[in-house]
Amino acid sequence: MVKRLLALLALGWAGIALAAPPPPMQDVGAETVDRSKLSQADAAWLDHPNYRWKHLQTEHFVLHHDQKMFAAKVARMGEQFYAAISADLPNLRDRVAPARSHIFIFRDPRDWKTVVASTPGMEPWAASFVSGNVMYLQEVGTAASDKMDMLAHEMTHLVFNRFLPVRLPLWLNEGLAEYYGEFAYRAAKGMGQSKGNAFRPLRTWTPLSELLKATAYPAEPAEVSFFYATSKYLVGYLLLRQPREKWDAFFARLLAGDPAGPALLETYGWADLAAAEKAFAAFVR
Repeated sequence: MVKRLLALLALGWAGIALAAPPPPMQDVGAETVDRSKLSQADAAWLDHPNYRWKHLQTEHFVLHHDQKMFAAKVARMGEQFYAAISADLPNLRDRVAPARSHIFIFRDPRDWKTVVASTPGMEPWAASFVSGNVMYLQEVGTAASDKMDMLAHEMTHLVFNRFLPVRLPLWLNEGLAEYYGEFAYRAAKGMGQSKGNAFRPLRTWTPLSELLKATAYPAEPAEVSFFYATSKYLVGYLLLRQPREKWDAFFARLLAGDPAGPALLETYGWADLAAAEKAFAAFVR
C-alpha cells in the first residue's frame, strides 16, 4: 500500500491528476438517486424538509448540495483521490461497487452543528466525518487547500470502508487519513509539499502505549490534536524512515486479522513498546 501514492507525490501526481481528463459528472433528479446503501438516518437527511438538495453524480459518488460550484470541485477531486487511494490497494476490490457513496455537503456552520448534535456518538469537535458509505462534509476554511485537505482526509476513510475487509486500528485509520490530507491536494495541483515541513519537530505527542491501544478518541479536546498529530507522524515514520517491505508485511498481517500491536512490534523488530517509543521519539524531535 501507498507505494504508488508516494511515487506520484514525487512526480506531482502527473499520472492521475494532471494528465487525466476530468471525471464525468451529471446533475440528477431526486427520484433517480440510489438509496440502496443509505441507512434510515442517512435517508432522513436526504428527505429533511429544511434542505432543498440538488444532486450531482459521478462514477463513485452522488453529492447532495445547495451550491454546484463547490460540489463540482468536490466531485472532481473526490474521484481523483479515490483513484489514487484505491490504487494503493491493488489486491483488494471495491466491495460497494457499482453502488455509489453519498456525500452530503453543508456550508452553513449552524447546519453543521445540527448534524453533529443529531448524530449519536459524534464528537462535538468533528469538522467532517464518514459513516459507513456516507460522507458528511463541512465546507471549512477560506483557502481551497484547506477544504480539499479535509476532503482528502475523509475520502481516505470512505475508500477504506469501500475496500478493506477489516477495520484498521484507530491510530492507523486516522494517521493515514492525515497523511493523505497533508499531501494529496497539493500533489494533485502540482504544488508540492516538503516532507520536512510536514513533519516538523513535535513538542508533545501521545505515548505509543496509549496510541496503539486506543479504540476511542481522547476525552479532553486538547488531547485530540496530539492524538491526530502522533498518528500522522507514526504513519510518516513507518513510510518514510523504514523499509517499504516492512510496511507491506505489516499491512498484510492487519488484513489477515492479526492484532495490530504485536504485528507492529514483530514486523519492525522492536523488542517491546519502549523500544518502539525510543525509535519514534528520535523521528519526532
